[in-house]
Amino acid sequence: MSTATTPIRVLTVDDHPLLREGIAAVIQGQADMTLAGEASSGADAVAQFRALRPDVTLMDVQMPGMNGIDAIAAIRAEFPAARIIVLTTYEGDVLASRAIK
Repeated sequence: MSTATTPIRVLTVDDHPLLREGIAAVIQGQADMTLAGEASSGADAVAQFRALRPDVTLMDVQMPGMNGIDAIAAIRAEFPAARIIVLTTYEGDVLASRAIK
């Protein structure tokens, strides 16, 4: 009996290309996940989310222009059930705390 499942579609959002590439490489190694798309800014994240409707979004909070917090607010205003994981490299990041709220 086969119990095939649909892979989890992930959108990655970070202004650093090397970090996006690293996350993409990790996702490619997972049988139950697939990279739905990438965005390099908050504004691009909102547009990509609308177009791709990923299952999960990995969102950097500190980006130039529209930051991750504003992008989360914009996405959740339009898609309240959106699942977003906040990424940050800063210990005790106040922006990450704001994003969670």
